[in-house]
Amino acid sequence: MEIAKKIALRLLLIAIIISATALIYKRYFHYNFLKKEGILLSRLNHSINADYLFFSASSDYTFDPINDADTTRVSILAMNYCDKSIKSIAEGAHHAGVFKELIKHIPKHQIEGIIVAMNIRSFSPEWLTDINENALQQFAALYKPNPPLMARLNVALKNYPIKTKRELEKKRFEYFSNWKLPYDFPKNNIENWCAVEKYGDWRNPKRQLADHYIKSYAFVIDEEHLRLRDFDKIVELAKLKELNLIFHILPEDVQEAQTLIGTELTDLMSANRDFLINRYHFPKKNVWVVDNLEKVDHMDFTDRDFPTEHYNQNGRTIIAKSIAEQLNAIK
Repeated sequence: MEIAKKIALRLLLIAIIISATALIYKRYFHYNFLKKEGILLSRLNHSINADYLFFSASSDYTFDPINDADTTRVSILAMNYCDKSIKSIAEGAHHAGVFKELIKHIPKHQIEGIIVAMNIRSFSPEWLTDINENALQQFAALYKPNPPLMARLNVALKNYPIKTKRELEKKRFEYFSNWKLPYDFPKNNIENWCAVEKYGDWRNPKRQLADHYIKSYAFVIDEEHLRLRDFDKIVELAKLKELNLIFHILPEDVQEAQTLIGTELTDLMSANRDFLINRYHFPKKNVWVVDNLEKVDHMDFTDRDFPTEHYNQNGRTIIAKSIAEQLNAIK
C-alpha cells in the first residue's frame, strides 16, 4: 500500500511538472516559435475576423516584377469584386495536405467559409515525390491541433514521415514507368513519352520544357489517388465546422502545353479537371468548384523555364473575378 502511494505521488508530481512546462511554453515561447517556424498557423490565428480564409500556395501572391503596376494578391483583388472580407493563408509550394491541418484550427461559427486552391499539378508524380515533401510533412506535423508543446516536440523529434532523396527518386521513377496512360506506346507512360525525340536532343531548352510538361501533367487522377484523401478531408472538415467551401482549380498554361506536346496532354489535363469537378462540386452541400483551368492566357504566365501557377496582374485579376463571382452567387 505504501509503495502504491509513493508511485501515485510521483506520477502526480510528473503530471504537475509536465502541465506546468506546457503552460510556460504556451505562454512565453509558442507564439514566437510560430512566427518563425509556423507562419501560416500564426496568420490564421489573427485572421478569424474575416468572412473567408483563402488557402493557397505562391499562386496567390507571385507577380511579374517587371511589368506589373499592381502586385496585389489574388485574395485581396477578389474583394474588389464582392462584398466579402478575405484573409490570405498562403505559402510557397504548400498543398492540401498542409491546408487540412490548418483548417482544423478554425473555430466553429467564426467565419462564413474557406477558399482552397486546387492545383492539378500537385497530383503529379513529380510533386508527390519532390524533396520539398519532407518540409511539408514537418509543417503538417506542427499544424496538427495538438497541445502546443506536443506540436513542438513532434517537430523537434521529427515525428512525421521523412523519406530520403534516394527513396523519393526511386518512387518517382516507379511512377514514371508504371503509372499507365490511356494511350498506345510510346505515350503509354511518362518515361516512354519523354523519350520521344522532339525539338532535338535533351540539351535543347525547348525539349527540356516539353518534358517538364509531360512530367507535370501526364497522369490520370482516379479514386485511389493519395491527394484525394487530403481534399476529401477538407470537405469533411468544412461540413463539421459548417463552413462554405470553394475549391478553385488553378489556371495552367494549357496553350503552351498544346503547342509543345499536343492534344493528348491537354486532354489529360481536361479529364483530370472534369474528374475533380464531378467529385467535389455539390452546391446543395455548400461545396463549389470554380473552374479556372483554361481562363488565363499564355502571355499572362510569368515563368518560361518550367510550368508553374504564377501569373501577372491580368492573370491574377481574372482569377480574382472568377472567385468573387462564385462568392456573390452564394446566398
